[in-house]
Amino acid sequence: MKTNKFYLMAVLILLSIGAANAQSSFNLGLKAGVNYATLPTSFKEVKDRKGKAGYNLGVFAKVGNDFYFQPELNYTAFKSEYTYAGNNYKPKFKQANIPLMAGYKLINTEALNFRISAGPDLSYTLNKAEGPLQFDYKKFTAGGVINAGVDIGSLTLDARYSRGFTKINKGLD
Repeated sequence: MKTNKFYLMAVLILLSIGAANAQSSFNLGLKAGVNYATLPTSFKEVKDRKGKAGYNLGVFAKVGNDFYFQPELNYTAFKSEYTYAGNNYKPKFKQANIPLMAGYKLINTEALNFRISAGPDLSYTLNKAEGPLQFDYKKFTAGGVINAGVDIGSLTLDARYSRGFTKINKGLD
């Protein structure tokens, strides 16, 4: 069932990209970046939580001019570290990530754009992350994302904050 939700979201993105070809302002692009993640928990027995750097690779489409829609399909890898019951754990996550952002260009010239965007952020974990035996990490999670970016010619630079609304750690919440 969870796999079906992921495929449904991927199909919706592809359909929105296909429908966007009829729009006058349509751009496709490749993206790569660095991310930093820490697994949130309110479980008091979890100690020494540390975030780790990871990476993401993906494709995006941007449809519209001043106001735009930006769906993405990304492969994201990240890890975290924590101590529980005297043991150190370093779960590694590999995810398919689908942000669906709506945005506005604050400055919109041919050579330079400053923009902001926000929207839902859906993720599906592709691997089994290491953790204590009684803990299990969820495969499908949903969250939100806010983004600020600049376009200089055909180069796009973004800074993004993503926050999960569903808890990825079933046993640690």
